[in-house]
Amino acid sequence: MAAPDCEPSRAIAPDEADRLFSVFGGYRKLAVAVSGGADSLALMVLLAEWRHRTSCAPELSVLTVDHGLRPEAGGETEMVAGLARAQGLECRILKWAGDKPSGNLQAEARDARFALMARALADDGGDALVLAHHLEDQAETFLLRLARGSGVYGLASMAPVAERDGVVLLRPLLGIAKARLAATLAVRDIAWCSDPSNDDLAFARVRVRALLPELAAEGLTPRRLGETAARMGRASAALDAWVRDVATRHAQVHAAGPVRLPLAALAAVPEEVLLRLVSRLLRRVGGQAYPVRIEKLERLVGDLAGKPGAQATLAGAVVRRTASALVMWREYGRSPPEPLVARGPGAWIWDGRFAVSTTTVEKVAVVARADMVKRGDAAPAIAMPAGWPAQAFDTAPCLLRDGDAPYCPGFGTAAPPASVHLSLLPLFEEAELPGNSLNSLHSRTT
Repeated sequence: MAAPDCEPSRAIAPDEADRLFSVFGGYRKLAVAVSGGADSLALMVLLAEWRHRTSCAPELSVLTVDHGLRPEAGGETEMVAGLARAQGLECRILKWAGDKPSGNLQAEARDARFALMARALADDGGDALVLAHHLEDQAETFLLRLARGSGVYGLASMAPVAERDGVVLLRPLLGIAKARLAATLAVRDIAWCSDPSNDDLAFARVRVRALLPELAAEGLTPRRLGETAARMGRASAALDAWVRDVATRHAQVHAAGPVRLPLAALAAVPEEVLLRLVSRLLRRVGGQAYPVRIEKLERLVGDLAGKPGAQATLAGAVVRRTASALVMWREYGRSPPEPLVARGPGAWIWDGRFAVSTTTVEKVAVVARADMVKRGDAAPAIAMPAGWPAQAFDTAPCLLRDGDAPYCPGFGTAAPPASVHLSLLPLFEEAELPGNSLNSLHSRTT
């Protein structure tokens, strides 16, 4: 059957694959997420073939997850591993162990899959994770977000290059129709698996998918929706550049996490820029993986604008309006940061906010400052930072190692223990700000 936007179901030719993957030449090592469905299998095969004929191609490996949700899942991951080996690629089968949630299963499974793959990517020293999201996926995402009343950022949908929890995500197939991926496998006589949940109308995405042919008949083809999402992406990038400029010039970021924005600097920016700036800071301060919903954000900013001295909690962060600034910090009460215990050399992300690395073989712990004080551990013998609310530092990271005084970044001039690094993650990641079309003509270099 033809794709909903009436594109011919033709296989992807080598020259087209070369164009799709040309920007990957500057990476050293990539992992491909493969489920066993037609989309990700086609991506894996195309990447393997591209690598064989491309001298500057990076190392490739395959990651596949057995969710344990269906009896067939184990056999499907073994099939993926066998096909990967036939393509000359190593494959790791990752298992989602433990009890499974009774509700919101698709979202929980996606999060579990990402967590497993992110850990495997880090263990293998990979640079990025390649995903098989295609044109219809982009159209569905656009429609789902439109139904939720998303603004320009939500309607930008999925980006070709993005970052999540420190993992770079690459989506080279966003402009490719699903039928073409199936055709790519068919001409190679490669079979694929089908997940029954992809046809279960209990899920909103499946219901939206069922509407695509009717929408296409009215001109709302996946191609048209994908193009609109791309235009929203360009608008989002422009706003992000503005937001970054305002944040760079005016945001006062404490090394322990809190952020202060002078009200005088905010008075001159358009409301859309203000909303995006607050959203960005809330996400970083609260250590959240996703931005807050636009209607909640609008309500928060409206409340703060009308009530001098107001304070609110949103997305894991506290926001207080003082006489001269908005002050934000990570909330402690509802969901305190979990301690991190590091044994041996390695690198970790603590509480979604801080990068921690160590080269020592000794045990090192990172805990919230309020937890350290509650437990009766020796508090740092240094004064609290001046000019900030005291509770803004309840969730400040404190680094503990036997024989060393506790260390909290930005508290006085104390330095962290030797061989240990602790730093706040940046407000912005480079992958969040794509360049213009002229820049995209050049391959990524490292």
